[in-house]
Amino acid sequence: MTPSSSWAHRTDEIAAALGVDAVRLVPVPAGASREAYRVETPAGAGIAFLRADPATGGVMDGSEMTLAREAEVLRRVRACGLPVPAVLATLSDPAGTLLELVPGTSRPDPAAVEQAAPEYMALLSRLHRLDPVDLGVAASSITAALRSDLDWWRERAATTGTLDRPLIRLALRILADGLPDDPAPAGPVHGDAGPGNLMIHEGRVVALLDWELFHAGDPHEDLAWIWMRGAHTDFGDFTIRVAEYEAAADVVVDPGRLDWHAAFVMAKSVISLWAGITAARPGADVLGPLVAALAYDALLGSALVRLRGGALRLLADPADPADPAEVRLVDQLAARLGETDRTTAAILDHLRRQLALEPWRTIHLAADVATRLPADPADPGGLAGLAARVDGADATELTALATVLGAAADRAVRSQPRAERLIHRAQRNGLGV
Repeated sequence: MTPSSSWAHRTDEIAAALGVDAVRLVPVPAGASREAYRVETPAGAGIAFLRADPATGGVMDGSEMTLAREAEVLRRVRACGLPVPAVLATLSDPAGTLLELVPGTSRPDPAAVEQAAPEYMALLSRLHRLDPVDLGVAASSITAALRSDLDWWRERAATTGTLDRPLIRLALRILADGLPDDPAPAGPVHGDAGPGNLMIHEGRVVALLDWELFHAGDPHEDLAWIWMRGAHTDFGDFTIRVAEYEAAADVVVDPGRLDWHAAFVMAKSVISLWAGITAARPGADVLGPLVAALAYDALLGSALVRLRGGALRLLADPADPADPAEVRLVDQLAARLGETDRTTAAILDHLRRQLALEPWRTIHLAADVATRLPADPADPGGLAGLAARVDGADATELTALATVLGAAADRAVRSQPRAERLIHRAQRNGLGV
C-alpha cells in the first residue's frame, strides 16, 4: 500500500508540524470514512498517527462529522481524564489530524481481550457519567437526543441516495415509530464503541479511538455497537461484557432498549457502507465493503423483525442455486482471463454465485410479497416497489415488510461466504437468531 497522492505530497508539511526534518507515511487499515497512516522518521521510527480525509471526499464528506470536530472532542475527553491520544496538530485541505502514536494493538488476542475488557467497560461507564456540556454537546433528554440523531441519519441517507434502499427506509420508519420515551438527561456516548476502536497494551486499555461519531444520547447505544462489532472483531461473550458494564456503572441494562439500539447502529452502518459503495471512484475496491454491507443488511433485517415482535433466524434455509446462461458468461470471462490475482478471483466468484442464486431469490421474494402483503396496483414490483410502500404502511404492513425485506436480505447474503461467516460470528453472540 502507498499513500494517496493528496497525502504523499504533504510530508514536508507534516514534518514541520511535528518539528522534525522529514517523515514518511505508511498506510494502515482504516474505516470506510477516512484514511489512516503511521507517521515515521526516514529510519522507520514511529512518531505519530495521521487520520486523514481523502482528497476526493469520503463517506462523511459534507457532514458536520469533521476531523476538526473530532480533534476538539479528543481534547475535551482527554481533559476529563479518559485515555485518548493527544492531538499533536491539525491540517487542512484536505483535513488531517496528527495524533500521539499509542503503543499496543487494536486487534488483541482472546486472552488479552478477557484481561482488558472489564477495564474498557468501566471506562465506558465513566464516559457516560460525564456532563455532555463539558464535552461540547448540548444537554437534552434521551428521547430528544435520539430523535435528533435519527433525523440526522435520515438526512444522511437522503443526501447519499441510500434512503431509496427499501431496507434502510423501513429501518428508519420502524425506529422512528418505536423511539424510546425517556425524559432522563442524555449522556455522552462514543458512538462507535467496541473492538477495533481501542488500543490494548500489556493487558491494559491505553487509548479509546475514533471519536468522529461522538454525541449525546443513550448509553445503551455504545453497548449495541460492541454487540454488533463483535461480528467482525472478537470481543468475547457479549453477555459477560454487559455484566461488566452493569457492575461498573451500577445500572441494569434494558434488553428492549438494547434491541432498539442494535437495529439503529446496524442502520447507521449500512447507510455508511452503501453510501461508500455508491460514491466509490471507478476501479476502487468495493468487494470488501460489499461483504460487510450484505452481512449487516441481513442482521438489520433480523433486528427489525425482532422489534416488530417476530423472529428471523438467518442462514436457516438452504439456498437453491440454478445454472442460468449468465453464469456461463462469467465462466467464459474467467477462462479468457486465465490465472488471476486473489481479488479478481473473488470478484468472479461473487458474480457467479450472485447470478446462480438470482432465480431463487426472485421466486421467493414474489411468494413472500403475495403471501404477506396486500396487493398494490401502483407497486412496480420487486424490491424497488417495496420501498415506495414503507412511508404509508400501517402497523400490520410494517411488520409484514420487515419479514419480507429481512428474508430478502438473508437470501442476498448467500452469494458471499465471507458475509455468511460474519453472520455466524454474530449469531454466537445472539444477533440474527
